[in-house]
Parts: sequence; C-alpha cells; structure tokens
Amino acid sequence: MNILCSFAFSQLKRKRSRTVITASAIALSAALLTAVVNFVASGNAMLAGFLGEDYGLYGGAYMMMLLVPAVFLAALIAAMSVIVISNAFRMSANERMAQFGTLKCVGATKKQIYKTIMYECILLCIAAIPSGILLGYGLSFIGIGVANLYMDELNVLVRSMMKRVNFSLSFVFSPAALLISVIISLGTVLFAAMLPARKAMRISALDCMRNGGETDTSGYKRTKITVDAGKNIEFRMARKNVSSNRKRMHSAVTAFSISIMLFITMSGLQEIAEGIQNYIYRDQGYTVIADYTAKFKNTIHPKTGRRQQKCAYPIDAQTAEEITQKLTEYDETDVYGNGQDYATYVARLGSQEITEEMRHVLTEGSGEEQPEIILEVERIILDDRHYGELCEQAGTAYGGVILLNDYKYNDNGTERHIAPVEMTTSTLKLETADGSQEEITIDGVLETSEIPGTLMYPNTNPIRLVVPSVGVSVRGYNWMANPEDEEGFMAYARDILESYFPQYGMDYDKAGYTSRVYGAQDFVKIMNIAIVLAAFFLYAFVFLLGLIGVLNVISTVSFQIKLRARELAVLQSVGMTSGSIQKMLNIESILCAGKALVVGLPSGMGIVAMMAYCVKRIFPIAFHMPWMAILITIVISLFVMWGTVRISAGALKKQNIIETIRI
Repeated sequence: MNILCSFAFSQLKRKRSRTVITASAIALSAALLTAVVNFVASGNAMLAGFLGEDYGLYGGAYMMMLLVPAVFLAALIAAMSVIVISNAFRMSANERMAQFGTLKCVGATKKQIYKTIMYECILLCIAAIPSGILLGYGLSFIGIGVANLYMDELNVLVRSMMKRVNFSLSFVFSPAALLISVIISLGTVLFAAMLPARKAMRISALDCMRNGGETDTSGYKRTKITVDAGKNIEFRMARKNVSSNRKRMHSAVTAFSISIMLFITMSGLQEIAEGIQNYIYRDQGYTVIADYTAKFKNTIHPKTGRRQQKCAYPIDAQTAEEITQKLTEYDETDVYGNGQDYATYVARLGSQEITEEMRHVLTEGSGEEQPEIILEVERIILDDRHYGELCEQAGTAYGGVILLNDYKYNDNGTERHIAPVEMTTSTLKLETADGSQEEITIDGVLETSEIPGTLMYPNTNPIRLVVPSVGVSVRGYNWMANPEDEEGFMAYARDILESYFPQYGMDYDKAGYTSRVYGAQDFVKIMNIAIVLAAFFLYAFVFLLGLIGVLNVISTVSFQIKLRARELAVLQSVGMTSGSIQKMLNIESILCAGKALVVGLPSGMGIVAMMAYCVKRIFPIAFHMPWMAILITIVISLFVMWGTVRISAGALKKQNIIETIRI
C-alpha cells in the first residue's frame, strides 16, 4: 500500500467518531442520489408502459415533468453534501495542521499533503458509497412498495373515472442509473474534499506549526469582556464565544438553515395542496355522479376568425331526459340532471347593461373601458322536473329563460361573487362563431343568494342562462343522485349509460365520447392519495437531507468542544464551576440554533408566501402559514443543538484539569 494511503488509513482509524460521522454523511448522500435516480427510472418505466416508449404526442412535456424535479433534487442533495462533507474534511485537516507542518519541515511536498487528504476521501468513498447505494436501492424499494399500496386504491377510483388507466410503479434495476448514481456521488464527495485539501497544501510549514494554519483571521471578531461576578457572566461569555467562532460554525449553521428552510417549505406546500383540494371539491349534496362527455376540438372560424368548438357526439336533451327517467326508476331515486354548453354563444352588451362591479372587473383585465362588451355565455339545461321547480322559484312560466345573475372571480386569492347584468336588462343578443345572431328574452332572474348550490359550480362564464331543453344539444351532461344502495345504483347506472353510449372497449380519443359513474367523494379520495403520497416522499427526502445537516452539526459542535478543552479547563482552574460552564455551553447552543433559525425560518416562510401568492393568483384558496410546523422546527432545532453540546461537554468531565491544560 502507498505510504500516503497507509498514513491516511491510520488517521481514519485513530479518529473513529469523525470517520463514522463523515462516512455516514457520504452514505446518506449516495443513498439519496441513488433513490432519486432510481425513481426516475421507475417513473420512466411506468409512463412508457401506458404512453409508449416515446411518451406519445406530448413526450417532451412528460420528459420535462420527470427530469426537472429529479435534477432539482439531485442538485439540492449535491449542494448540501458539499457543504457537510467539505466541512468534515476541513475540520480533520485543521486538527492535523501541526502534523502537516511537521511533515513539510521534513520534506513533504504540497502535492503529498494534498494526496493525503484525498486518500482519506477515496478510502471513505470505497467504504461508504457502495453501502449508500445499497441503502438508496432499499429506500426506493420501500418507497415504491408504499406507493403501490396507495396506487391499488387509486387505480380502483381512477378506472371508474378514466377507463383503461393503470398506475403502478415497479422497482427497476438499471445499469445506466447505477452508473449515474456512482458518478454523481463520487464526483460530489471528491469535489467536497478538494476544497479543504487545496487550502491545506497552500499553507506554509511555519503557519501550520504556529497557529494551526489559520492565516486568515478576518472571519474572527476580537471582543473584550469584563468579568463581573454580579452579572450574568455565562451569557456574556457565550455570546463572545459564538461571535469569535462564527467562521468555524458557518458551515454547520448554513446546513442547519437549509434543513429548516426545506421543512418549512414542504409544510407550506402541503397546506397549499390541501387548500386547492378544498376549493376544487364542492359538496353539492349528492353521493353518486354519472356523466357523459363528448370529445371536442377548438378551431377558428374561417370567415369571422373567432374561436369555435366542435363536438363529435353531443348529447341531445331528449336522450338526457330518457336516461334521467330510467335512473329514477331504481328504487324511485331522486335524480338531478343538468347539462352545460360553454362555447357556442357570446353576448354583446352595452356598457350600461352591465353592473358597475362587472365593469370594474373587466377594466382591470383589459385596462380600458369598452363601449360594447362581449361576454361568454353558458347555456344550462335541466331535467324536466327540476327545471319546472326552478321556473317556479324564478316566478316564470315553464319554458322561460332564467338568468343566473352571478359571476364568480378571483380577487387576489379571495373568491368574490358579483351580479354581472343590470336588473333592467330584459333581452340579450347572442352570437355564434359564424356571426349569426339571436335575441332572447329574459323571463326570470335569480341572484346569488337564490341560486341552488348545484348551479353554483363551476361558474366560469359571466352570462349564465338556464334555457328550455327542447331542441338543445350539449357537450356534457351530469346525473346526480342520493341512492340508498349506492353500489347497486352505480352498477345499474353503468348498464344504462353503456346501452346508450357503447364504447366497445375503446378509450375516449377513439370512441369520441366517454361515460362514467363514480362516487362524489372519489375525486377527494384521489386528491387525498396524491397529497399523502407526495407528502410521504417529500418529507422522507427532507428528513434524510436534514439528517445529513444534523450529522454536520454533531461533527462540528463535537470538534469545537474538544478543541476548546484547554480553554474550559482554564476557566475551571480560575474558579468557574462545572455548572456555570455547562450553562455557558447551553447558551452557546441556543445562540447557534437561533442563528440557524433566523436564516432558515424567514427563508422558508418567504418561499411559502411566494408559492401561496402565485397559487392564489389562480385559485382563491384559504391559506395560512404552517405555524405548527414552524413551532416543531424551533423545538427540534434547539433540542438537537443543545443535546449535541450536552453530550460533547459530558465527555470532557472525565478529563483531568491539569493534564488538559498541560496538553
């Protein structure tokens, strides 16, 4: 064995605790990188399974969705690993600086000093990276197993809503993925070790012997302190020590801050996801939903240049009513049927025909007020019984047109409802994409407080009209019910829809339409499963990445306590009790944790606030900071720092004061 390699190996055996901590950090880094790469391979296999090898028409988009998060996570792992592992090798080099000075005095070259540290790195890599890769494969295997437990239920729910879809992750062993994991892990560790190695090789032998190689003292702050037993001397000394040693603790505080920031960010992301789920799902009071949706294509009319929507197989009102009646026959179940047409008509209105609130909303969107305003129209048809009830509520005869005078919009994260049309408006001029016009009379108006809950969602078009169903065809139709026997009704409804809209095993694209029967809570369950899965993987990732940061804190704090053994012994020799020294060290731990929290908490909360702001521009969700996660973070941060100092200081109690000062 090379003499420098033997020397490096002896140092690793002599400093067992630091070797174990550094090797653990390297192994965790390799494990996380391997897990990320393996999940990409598994995700690629799943997508290729039901999209084809090239992911179909939107292959580039799917590839970006797969690779961008993986690259981001790998970069984050590599950055954290460089900070932590580089700090471990820097502390090792600083502790042996006098030894390096002696070697330089007897003829060792800069290159040999550099090689000594790099040999330590290589030996640790040989031991830690293979075990880390095995751990990474184990983590990915467990993660895929957990994901598939949820995906079994997810597939049952999704198949009732999206036929011929099967989500399943499989554990994939890819030689290419293994090679990528090894290269990235090895490159990260070697780069992290090169930084302190280059610094150590450049320090002269005299500086190594004289002050441990610390030639740059710009990072240290000289302070004066007056010892006064009548004042809180422990706090003042702790503050002085933290200020003086801030350069040595910089990497530990930085790694700890990143861990805090990531945990707060993940907690905030979960809050945002739950807010979106609560907003999207609206409980309309029904437990089972059946629907029909026709495939459509948006085109531009060649003469007018306006957008028009063409449906392959729209459903006519007569067919929809027949299905409603047949569904009602099952145990005399009350069935609510409604269909929507969002894209056939627009309404031309003068500025005096719309309300001031609506003009204000439109002016904010366009920047200027227009003399004539074009608003999109939603036509709604209902089953005969519920349409008659709505006509009675609106005070109009059966067969009249009812205006639902309510428009929902997102006001910077707050859902607001306004009346878009003035009450004096009695007619509307509707226009299709080809330019043909039709004037209709408004027979009844329902304001926001009068509109049934079933007609409040999705509420995307400003003009919403409930029209007579005679001769009307729409792209989609829904049937909602509260049957006593949900499973029996769902099976019955599937048979009815299949008899009217047979797909013969074809999917939505080939058949040109689809019909579904599912529980009203199924969508919420799918969202819950997705959120739980995402939270599981993200929190596991943050935990393991944070564990690397905690290892750095333990290593750094332990090293600093051992380095200050003589200082602490001198303080005891001049009359400072063990209790006072422990109190001083406890205060130092709180101050160091406070520095990490001061950086990590505002950064994490800032990222969460920025994400919430961006999301609330799209969804009017109720959001609040994850205060419980913030409180847990503060408690854990203080406990980790305090516990590390407590254990490290406890080891010094066994040392003799005189022998410690003499060393």
